[in-house]
Amino acid sequence: MELVLMTYDDYPIIKSFYQDKDVMKMITGDVLSEQEMKEKWEIITSWNHDLKYGYYLGFDQDLLVGVGCLKPYSHGVEVGYMIYPRYWRQEYGKQICYELMKIVETMTVQRIVAYIDPLNIPSKKILESYGFQSIYQKGDEELLEKKKNRITGYTGLYGIVANPIRHSFSPMMHNTAFQTLGIDDVYLAFEVAENQLSDYITSVKTLNIKGFNVSMPYKLKIMDYLDDLTTEAKLCQAVNTVKNVNGKLIGHISDGKGFVMACEEREWHIQNQKIVVLGAGGAACAIIVEMALQGAKEIVVYNRSEKPFIKELNQKLNCDIHLKSLSNKDELKQDLKDAYLLVQTTNVGMSPNVDQCLIDESYLSHQLKVADIIYKPAQTKLLKMAERLGLEYMNGEGMILYQGAVSFEFWTGQKMPIKEVKIALGME
Repeated sequence: MELVLMTYDDYPIIKSFYQDKDVMKMITGDVLSEQEMKEKWEIITSWNHDLKYGYYLGFDQDLLVGVGCLKPYSHGVEVGYMIYPRYWRQEYGKQICYELMKIVETMTVQRIVAYIDPLNIPSKKILESYGFQSIYQKGDEELLEKKKNRITGYTGLYGIVANPIRHSFSPMMHNTAFQTLGIDDVYLAFEVAENQLSDYITSVKTLNIKGFNVSMPYKLKIMDYLDDLTTEAKLCQAVNTVKNVNGKLIGHISDGKGFVMACEEREWHIQNQKIVVLGAGGAACAIIVEMALQGAKEIVVYNRSEKPFIKELNQKLNCDIHLKSLSNKDELKQDLKDAYLLVQTTNVGMSPNVDQCLIDESYLSHQLKVADIIYKPAQTKLLKMAERLGLEYMNGEGMILYQGAVSFEFWTGQKMPIKEVKIALGME
């Protein structure tokens, strides 16, 4: 068996797997649409091939029998493979797994994981033969049966509304939390067109949907349909979480609190500190507001254009908040000399511009902590620079996790079971 790293020209091959109903039956259960396939391909091609992440074509001599995958995973790698159905039960899965593990041995990773359907017994046995251990403590079939029969006539409904939204981590996150805590609720993704938003709100009230998250492009538009806003949402003039209280819709924003909780997990303390923020979009606003509420001493925001709301926040919050031009590099470098934390909130560093960064290494002082709210790629150019200099840093994974935890508590009054959710999301 020979594995050959895929190139951009191999899109039709990977597409043939993800649109094969027999292959996908043991992966997600459904084939991917054309749009979903394009989005997935964009993610796949953003992986760092120099670090050996990517999809590999599996050849038996000149015969293409399947593909293997080494996917970036928090502090590690996720191993997977797909075999054309006509070559099933011919030990090709075992051979591809063997070749993948040989590659993994040359990588610098802390953890190796693989996800399989509990009923896919052959793959389970193959992975166990290479030292993988199942996270399940009981029989897989028993666990699967319990999940199948969970929904009752009393099951409550939550969701997320956006367009597009099927790529979201939120259903996995919240359904894991509901199942772990024994809450009889489920969480679904609702992909709603802009001209259908009013109809969606009617459905929320008619069907008594208990709460929902809001993502792009509706974080501002949704406010036209709400009855009340929390303090944070009023300050940000944006909403990403809505709670239905007897037909009254209350809007909240959890991004800022999620970011601060991710900082706290690393024992980064915002109170009485000087913070520099790059960018002044919606996510930046939520982060600025929460850091101010948490007692930051000074927040300096660098942006390409004028943002009047920054001056408004400076007047409303007990914190010195300043807006400066991103073109003023000398002043930015000076501010970073005595700053505690740098927060990068723009899309600079995301695919396809993964080699771009707003600053260079000379801006990063020895005492600085660096946060980039981008989570794909897991390590932007900015974070690579921070790592080379030995600085503490984090990407946007923690913010995604904890903003979900804030939403969950806003709805249910209960703490999200972080450990179990991290495992489900491949973050631990």
